[in-house]
Amino acid sequence: MQRRHAAMTAGAGRPMPIGARRRARRPRTGETMATKKRKIQTSWTPARDKKLETMQSAGKTAADIAKVLGTSRNAVIGRSRRLRGIVYQSDIDSWTRANARRSAEAHKRSLIRRDLQGKIVAEMLKSIASGVPREKAMERAFKAGAYWWQIGEHFGMSQQTAYETVKRAKKKRARK
Repeated sequence: MQRRHAAMTAGAGRPMPIGARRRARRPRTGETMATKKRKIQTSWTPARDKKLETMQSAGKTAADIAKVLGTSRNAVIGRSRRLRGIVYQSDIDSWTRANARRSAEAHKRSLIRRDLQGKIVAEMLKSIASGVPREKAMERAFKAGAYWWQIGEHFGMSQQTAYETVKRAKKKRARK
């Protein structure tokens, strides 16, 4: 507690002003927060790695090694696995399951999105048939969630041409 108290005082027992404490944490001139983040160093030095390996070979447990090195048991286990390059089958299975689940969810979302966009484009075609100007119907379809390439495909044009067509029509309407 004395160490903390000493850091909070300006000397001679006077408390340090709050602003001064805040200034002490700011990066030095020329040093940004981004450069400060890049300088993050691991507590695992080659000497600590060597000590970990020698204690392991001596038969010490991860908890014992953690006490000596001043870190957590899980940190010791993780570092040991990384040093030895061990990848367990359970890790691979876990990664595979997670990736398969994410992939299946993404596929399901894409099917829903494709179905919705198909309905949007069909609605666009109906509105054009009922007399709505083509550009206005194209704009509504895009705002509803259809992609420019899907809209352009129905008119035999590229996505850029579809976009530019709507853009010109909007400018024309704005001038009126």
